[in-house]
Amino acid sequence: SYAGRQEVGPFHKSFTSVVGPNGSGKSNVIDALLFVFGYRASKMRQAKLSGLIHSSHGLESLDSCTVQVHFHEIYDTSGPNEYEVVPNSQLMISRQAFRNNTSKYFINNDASNYTEVTVLLKERGIDLDHKRFLILQGEVESISQMKPKALNEHEDGLLEYLEDIIGTSKYKVPIEEASNQVEKLDDERSEKLNRVKIVEKEKQSLEGEKAKAEAFLRDENILTTKKSLFCQRQLLECKNNIDIATEAVNEWKEKLNDEQRKHAHIIEETKKLQDNVDETSQEYNVIKEETEKIRKQLEKYEKEDIGLQEKKKHATNKQKKLIKTLEKDRASLSATKTSIKYHEEDLVKRERELGQLEKLLQNQEAGLEKIRQSLKGKTEVYSAQIEEKQKELAPWTEKINAKQSNIDVLRAECEIIEEKTRSIQSSLEQAENEIITIEETRNSKKIDIEAAMALKEKLADEVKQIERKLKNNIALHEVYQNNLKDARQKASEADIQLKQAESRGVVLKSLLKLKENGRIKGLHDRLGNLGVIDDRYDIAISTACSALDNIVVDTVDDAQACIEFLRKNNLGRATFVVLSQLASMNMGKIDTPENVPRLFDLIKPKEPRFAQAFFNVLRNTLVARNLEHANRIAFGRQRWRVVTLDGKLIDVSGTMTGGGTKVMKGGMSSKFVSDITTTMVAELIRAQNRCEEKWRELQIERQELENELERKKAEIPKVDLDLSKLKMDIDSNKKRMSDAQKRVIELRQRNKLNPEDSRKMQQLQSAISKLTQELENLKTHPALIEQEIKDLQQKILDVGGGKLRSQKAKVDEIKEQIDSHNDRITTLQVSKTKAEKDIIKLQNSIEKSENEAEELSLEIKQLEEEMQEKTLESREIRQKARQSEDLMEKRREELEKIQRELDSKTEIINKIRTAEVEIKNRLEDNERHLTENQLRYDHWLSLYGKLSLHQINGDEDYEPEGIELQTYTDDELWAINKENLKKEIDELEVLVEYRQHEEEYRSRARDLEEITASRDAAKKKYNELRKQRLEEFMQGFTLISQKLKEMYQIITMGGNAELELVDSLDPFSEGILFSVMPPKKSWKNISNLSGGEKTLSSLALVFALHHFKPTPLYVMDEIDAALDFRNVSIVANYIKERTKNAQFIIISLRNNMFELADRLVGIYKTNNMTKSISISPENFITILGH
Repeated sequence: SYAGRQEVGPFHKSFTSVVGPNGSGKSNVIDALLFVFGYRASKMRQAKLSGLIHSSHGLESLDSCTVQVHFHEIYDTSGPNEYEVVPNSQLMISRQAFRNNTSKYFINNDASNYTEVTVLLKERGIDLDHKRFLILQGEVESISQMKPKALNEHEDGLLEYLEDIIGTSKYKVPIEEASNQVEKLDDERSEKLNRVKIVEKEKQSLEGEKAKAEAFLRDENILTTKKSLFCQRQLLECKNNIDIATEAVNEWKEKLNDEQRKHAHIIEETKKLQDNVDETSQEYNVIKEETEKIRKQLEKYEKEDIGLQEKKKHATNKQKKLIKTLEKDRASLSATKTSIKYHEEDLVKRERELGQLEKLLQNQEAGLEKIRQSLKGKTEVYSAQIEEKQKELAPWTEKINAKQSNIDVLRAECEIIEEKTRSIQSSLEQAENEIITIEETRNSKKIDIEAAMALKEKLADEVKQIERKLKNNIALHEVYQNNLKDARQKASEADIQLKQAESRGVVLKSLLKLKENGRIKGLHDRLGNLGVIDDRYDIAISTACSALDNIVVDTVDDAQACIEFLRKNNLGRATFVVLSQLASMNMGKIDTPENVPRLFDLIKPKEPRFAQAFFNVLRNTLVARNLEHANRIAFGRQRWRVVTLDGKLIDVSGTMTGGGTKVMKGGMSSKFVSDITTTMVAELIRAQNRCEEKWRELQIERQELENELERKKAEIPKVDLDLSKLKMDIDSNKKRMSDAQKRVIELRQRNKLNPEDSRKMQQLQSAISKLTQELENLKTHPALIEQEIKDLQQKILDVGGGKLRSQKAKVDEIKEQIDSHNDRITTLQVSKTKAEKDIIKLQNSIEKSENEAEELSLEIKQLEEEMQEKTLESREIRQKARQSEDLMEKRREELEKIQRELDSKTEIINKIRTAEVEIKNRLEDNERHLTENQLRYDHWLSLYGKLSLHQINGDEDYEPEGIELQTYTDDELWAINKENLKKEIDELEVLVEYRQHEEEYRSRARDLEEITASRDAAKKKYNELRKQRLEEFMQGFTLISQKLKEMYQIITMGGNAELELVDSLDPFSEGILFSVMPPKKSWKNISNLSGGEKTLSSLALVFALHHFKPTPLYVMDEIDAALDFRNVSIVANYIKERTKNAQFIIISLRNNMFELADRLVGIYKTNNMTKSISISPENFITILGH
């Protein structure tokens, strides 16, 4: 409402009252302050900032509005109006709003922003967060009506209101963070504690085993000696195996080199043949592609040639018709010219004869007149009457002749039009006959097209059938190729197994001969041959069970007999499994991790009694898919021995062996060796040959089908070419038919007479009819006169006698001849005129036809030249096509010949490679055996080097005395039962496991201690923050509560008010209650108080908070509205006397309030523009006093 520049104030340092009538703009004083303090337009009762710009009559176009608020700090002195300004403390904050709803901030006229302004005001003590400096109209009692505690984080309760003023709200975020940290560390500690308990439980579960192990460890040095013995035995076996494998590797290498040298020339020939096949095949494909391109080019030329032929044919037919028309027109022109000549001659003749007749008529009429003169006296009367009658008849005769002449001319014109129609009718008949001919030709071509389409469909069906057969052939070829590969593999494997059975090691072969001779009945076979396992587990069983090469016997005596035989004959060494000495063990099914199979359960023993032997060497070894799977199973809560399908072995101790590029396999077959016989091998070879024969038949059939397919596909383009020709003929016929039909339609329209001729014909016929009627009417009247003349002439003739009659007859005859000549001359003249018009038309038609004929001749000549050019080009392309096809056929024959040679060589190579594969397999097996034994030798040598005697843990008194690791002889080592020794060593592994669990327990316990310490530290910090918050809050709360009681008692003169905690143990849980006891009344809830009581309660709280934390500025809008005059005076006096340390600006209409103010700011409005005036009542009273 303020227009122009208005200055409100200055305000008093303590108590200023703003007064003025309603609607004058008092509240705009507060709005101006809020505007500068950064409030939105909605807080100033406007929708947009532009609504704040003054817009009274005559000032509607103002662009902006600006408010400046001036501050300075003072040193207060004793006088009511006296103070000293602190040097350099002046501060001016302003804000400018624009029509586009934007605004700018300024601090001391320097551009600033909202953030800087609000931060500066907060630093100077103005509470912009809770607006304690501002109490608007009707809001004063809302302070006392706050809830004890906010329901959510977006609201404020009395607790939050006081906590912000006291300053303890700063602890909220650190306390919450500390609480979250404590909770997080509690979770981590619980996890660590659970782990410690689990490890402790595992450790305790091993206590019994530990005690047993410690008891056994008193003999550990002896067992270390056993380990030494075991390592020496392993080293001996490895060395022996290395020697055997080295010899075998050298032998198989030599065989492989001999085989490769022997067949090197065949392989080289096959390679050259393959290169030749590839090269010829590439050449064939290139020629084939080139031939296809030439064919397509030839087809293109042939199509173009057909198009040219059709164009020539069409042009020729058109030329023939044009020539025929031209000849006809020329003949018509000649005939017309002849007829004109005839008409002219006849006309001349007639006119000459007419002249002669007219002269003769004059002579005869003179003779007749002479006779009449001689009879004048007798006939004068009659003659006079005749003359009068003739004079009377003459006009009528002249009219009749004129009419007749007009009728003759009109009839001649009708004849011309009719003659034109007859000519068109003839042309129409010719055009209709031509349509019939074209239709017959088209039907014939359609039949040819249907035949060609049927042939094409037949070829397409044949191509599909051949492609289907070829597809089936390829599928069968692939099946038989795979079958052949499988048959070759099976035959090769069977042959290898048979040869292995026949070429067993010297040791096994010699011992089995003893069995056959009946010398050692308890000897069975190699352990690996006494059971079968699926090929899938071949690598796993070969890796996990090194004892598969051990020889199984019934008793110790059988084993001793075998050893003795080998020693006497110096055949080498062997390891024996004695069935009678095997301990009875539970081989039943067990529960395994993730239900993986046990290797032992996958073996099918040849006899049930051999199962114990397999279990003795395998125990509970499990099979895993891969190493990851194996690790998961092996290192669970229970340790397992696990082998993977690809040959990696994890022992119970955790050591891992196997793997690498070469794996162990062949230790056990999927069939018993005795099942493979020479007959079975022969049958497998025959099956292989049958497969190979069928495979070759399919290959030959495939070649034939491919050739047939190529021929059929080559025929289809030819049929397409014929179809193309026929379709072009059809298209040409369609064009001819279209032209003929158009001509027929045109001729029919012309035959029907064009509108002009038709209209002219109708006009002529109408005119002829009219003239004829007029002629008949004219003839009616002169007929009587002519009859009278005839009667008079008859009377004259009667008077004149025969001479007069004779002369009269001559004159009449001559007159008739003259009339006849006149009629003929008229007809000749009309015909001549018509003929002259026809000549002009015929000449134009001939000229047009000659021009068209000339154009057609040029077109035909051009087409012939193009056809000749195309013929020459197509002849060259056809020649190229023949040459290319001949070359392609030649290359195909060469390719087939070379392919047959290659197939023959490939068959030989396959047999060679089968033999080489067998040798390579043997070589690889021995190389792998050699490598594995070398690795095992190094492994056991390393372990042997680490063995030493040591003091038993927990027994300080025990010391090994005089015990040294013994070195054994080879015979002593061969006589040892390795499996029993290994079993004794494995039992000691439980101590290692216990120590691992113990170490894990200690580690987990350390982790638990660390996390517990962290948790305790975080908890301590959390509690300290909570304690500090509580202490500071309670200190401020107590002071505010005391001041509230004091303020309320002063304001109400005897009442009581209290702030009390809902939960005395935790003020922050439930919040704060504001209870009031007005004078002479009981304690009441705020909600049950009257409006004035609520206002007094709220003001008491505001003054108490001001005492606790003063705010430099308060702006209050009609806070006394709900108070009676007594309470207004009390509040006004309190503000006057007790609030010297703040600047109160109070808008009031109550004289009890503003009369006590130190300064009055009057607000008034004139011409819709607000103005203000400031006065000091004290000075005003002084002036009045004077």
